[in-house]
Amino acid sequence: MVAQMMNNWLCWAIIAMALLCYQQLWLEYFARRNRTEDEETEATDDLKREFSGTLIGVLPLMGLLGTIIGLLDVFAGISVEGASSELVSSGIADALITTQLGLICAIPGWLLQAFVRAKSDKPASLWSDQVTDGGEHR
Repeated sequence: MVAQMMNNWLCWAIIAMALLCYQQLWLEYFARRNRTEDEETEATDDLKREFSGTLIGVLPLMGLLGTIIGLLDVFAGISVEGASSELVSSGIADALITTQLGLICAIPGWLLQAFVRAKSDKPASLWSDQVTDGGEHR
């Protein structure tokens, strides 16, 4: 299975995209923790959130693309060489590996995105509550 992933360019693209998504989310998390809020940074934060969310959403679609490419390769091989069980099984395995990898990379990305959003939004709202209450706890 690892050898099939190493020889598939789409698997490498999925892994690279996932690493980019994870990096962007962690950078967003640390940047929001270490600064004060103003309108300009809120606008760029919204763009970064949208961008990272789009990239995470692309991961399972890239896996689906790999499935389609793999199945097309299987059908092309069947038409040229005939329907051997080895050809069909290896082609379907290649097709399903990309789908699996796309989901394996996207699900933690969605969880990390939810974590970053929850952690980055919570301190700002708590801070604004304390400022309006004069720092008194209820």
